[in-house]
Amino acid sequence: MEKELVQLKERVEEMSLELRQITALLQSSQAGHNGRSELFDLLKEEVRDKTGSRLDAGMAKRCDMRKECRQKFMGVLDDNLELLNRPRITEDDVLKQLDQIDGLRAHSMPGRCDGCFDEVNSLFQQQTALMRSLRLYRSREEIRESIDVLPEIEVVRDLLEPMSNVQRMVIMKSLAKSPHAFSELSTLTNLRGGNLLFHIQRLTASGMICQRSGRGDYAITDRGMRALEMVNDLYQRTATPAVTGENA
Repeated sequence: MEKELVQLKERVEEMSLELRQITALLQSSQAGHNGRSELFDLLKEEVRDKTGSRLDAGMAKRCDMRKECRQKFMGVLDDNLELLNRPRITEDDVLKQLDQIDGLRAHSMPGRCDGCFDEVNSLFQQQTALMRSLRLYRSREEIRESIDVLPEIEVVRDLLEPMSNVQRMVIMKSLAKSPHAFSELSTLTNLRGGNLLFHIQRLTASGMICQRSGRGDYAITDRGMRALEMVNDLYQRTATPAVTGENA
């Protein structure tokens, strides 16, 4: 028994180390406003391969249903892993995947299948931990707790105020597609000289955009792109049907 506990502890530590390594690589491979990089996809596939290997090692070896159950388990875990492609993962997304596991358990044999489902649940929790590490997922309770400590002054000054202007929104939307020179932004916004410079400086000071070396073109930053994506997501989720065209 003691030997088994030592082996289990070593396995948990190994899995934890691998998760931290994969998380760090995934975070470093995110390609900012150009979307997920090819390296991100490769590393996601690495997570899938490790999931399959651990599932093989953790499932019951002598079971007539092993092959069929493995296919179903991997289907659920693959679906859960695909959530990493989304800019944001909600608690409903995760609960939907858990419902699939519960649905499979409902057709299992009590006692005989517990070990396999324990392994699947463990792998599912590791995937969820990865989502948290990448800041793609937080539960409703975690969101409520973060709201409680939300710094009002900083949020308004550094996030809401810089984006609460039509011309600055035009600038950010255009830079989300490609960098632009000052003259190009002037044409897009119909602003000249100091008027345009004021808005550019406001966005630059808040870290939403930056001026690149060389030609001096302006480009959106990772922070700016994340903010723009979140504003877009908020608009899509809260806009009335008349605005979004759902009644069309």
